[in-house]
Amino acid sequence: MMELKELTDKTLQLFHVTDVADLGKALMEHLDDKDSMCEYKALVDGDLTKDWLQMIYQYYMADREKKKQDFTPACLGKLMSKLAGSAETIVDMCAGSGALTIQRWAENPAQKFELYEIDENVIPYLLYNLALRNIEADVWHDDVLTGDFTARYKVMKGEEYGKVTCVQSAI
Repeated sequence: MMELKELTDKTLQLFHVTDVADLGKALMEHLDDKDSMCEYKALVDGDLTKDWLQMIYQYYMADREKKKQDFTPACLGKLMSKLAGSAETIVDMCAGSGALTIQRWAENPAQKFELYEIDENVIPYLLYNLALRNIEADVWHDDVLTGDFTARYKVMKGEEYGKVTCVQSAI
């Protein structure tokens, strides 16, 4: 397994940024870039069953102080995936970078997802993860407790990678 520092350095280099704080913006700019997706897939040796971007976000960007952010360990994601049963659509109310979704997708690549996330900083990580894995999903950037809505994204399956569109925005 690649060490976090090496993964971070190679990821930043791939997206042509020098600071992890700029990675989210770079990910948003590369949502339709098949070349970057191929390169990222090669960077992680084709293993898309892990949320590699989560490791970077959690270590460098998670706001544990104000938002109490902590991310789902893979073992919990695998357990939750098993408990999901045969539901047609899986709903994740605090999607983060998509760890639970990725674990369920690894079990059933045809699964559909409805994801909710409040943090605008992690949304690019989530959308890139979904597009990279060609996961069909509706992503709601909003606060599930208050109903404050920011945007809705649709990730449609493509031939190899998903296509992300913003279908509704409050801004």
